[in-house]
Amino acid sequence: MAKSKGSTIIIKKVVDGHGGGHHGGSWKVAYADFVTAMMAFFLLMWLIAALKPQQKESLAMVFKDAKEGQTVKLSVTATTFVPKDAKMGIPEMNLSEKDKLKYEVALLVKELLAQNQELQNNSGISSDNAGVLMQVNNSVMFAPNSAVLKPEAAKILDGVTNILLNQKVNLVIRGHTDDTENGSGLYPSKWELSAARAAASLRYILAKGGGAIAPTRLRAAGYADSRPLVPVMSEENRAMNRRVEFYYHSPETETW
Repeated sequence: MAKSKGSTIIIKKVVDGHGGGHHGGSWKVAYADFVTAMMAFFLLMWLIAALKPQQKESLAMVFKDAKEGQTVKLSVTATTFVPKDAKMGIPEMNLSEKDKLKYEVALLVKELLAQNQELQNNSGISSDNAGVLMQVNNSVMFAPNSAVLKPEAAKILDGVTNILLNQKVNLVIRGHTDDTENGSGLYPSKWELSAARAAASLRYILAKGGGAIAPTRLRAAGYADSRPLVPVMSEENRAMNRRVEFYYHSPETETW
């Protein structure tokens, strides 16, 4: 076929609409994340620099174990620091009355733990905005599938009672089981077993207080195996989940 005279060949270039390389916008997101992280870092550095020497020392103590191999769980809030030495006084910080009360209770709990090596190895302490929590493994207080207090539990409960006698706080006692306990036929379920352990501890404290502790200041609750500390992967983990918790809190705070 003969070519048409005067015909023109047109080449059209189509540009892909997707941005690529440095022309895209993904780098802006990464850069924004980087700037945010740097701002948070410099803010943290500024807050640390603003702390008083006593506050820095108390904060540093939180991250040191009281003794090698000891299981002590400590949580730090913005204004509450639990030091290593239980005999230290309250540092000169701008604490509210509620925080001062928590601090004093935490020191007393740590002093209680320090008096018993077995208790040190089978307990922990933590705090939150409402109060102070002491966790004690059941091996120190109860035999498996039992709600009968062991003789050595008396020292623990005596210390718990003394704190109630000397501090204006209330106490919630929480019983926990592992996933295999059943009470050996004495209790219909793990719920009754865990509640019986908490109730046994409560009865002892009221009797030890000799009427000086109002029953309205104490509560007992059973949680069975519904709140495990660690996943059920071994017998060691099961032993950690079997525990009794003593939660001290201010009278104004309603908690279970």
